[in-house]
Amino acid sequence: MIAYVKGKLVLKNPNHVILDVSGIGYSIRISTQTFSALPAEGADMKLYTHHHFSEADQSLFGFTETDEKSLFELLLTVKGIGPRLGLTILSGMNAEEITDTIMRQDVLKLSKISGIGKKTAERMVLELKDKLGGVTTEQNGTSRSPMTGLAQTETLSALEALGYRKSDAESAVLKAVKTSETPLEDVSSLLKATLKVLA
Repeated sequence: MIAYVKGKLVLKNPNHVILDVSGIGYSIRISTQTFSALPAEGADMKLYTHHHFSEADQSLFGFTETDEKSLFELLLTVKGIGPRLGLTILSGMNAEEITDTIMRQDVLKLSKISGIGKKTAERMVLELKDKLGGVTTEQNGTSRSPMTGLAQTETLSALEALGYRKSDAESAVLKAVKTSETPLEDVSSLLKATLKVLA
């Protein structure tokens, strides 16, 4: 599995880039959100990647932010959403707006994205709203970033893989979030804090 690709940006356009890594050119599909964050051609950069395999071929999908990659991979768990449609969704709204729209169960707004009909929008809400569960929690009196919900989902999966019971893991994650003096909005910091609670 290719987690990221780091190299020189040889070519960029709104739906794909080519990165030169030690003389090898990697063609990577991107969303328009990622495209807008790219540096000028010729610059060195890193894209976090999802390596997708199918019977016909394999493709790399790249993201400048881990939050967008995490949301993309969650979208792929929804029946009827493949990687290309996932990129289309991320091109229609930014990751934070998509998360907020799903949590508000705004099927009408989701269905306005190109390629998303009402049934697919309803499945997105039904299948993802619980996975994005922590997003409405407040911390230190202010609303937390919607991406924190993605960090919690990945942290819970990591803890279960380590052998912790789901109920214990969930309680520890919530305690870690509540007791932290700073927002725990990425998987690494949230996982470390949660392991301290469990210890």
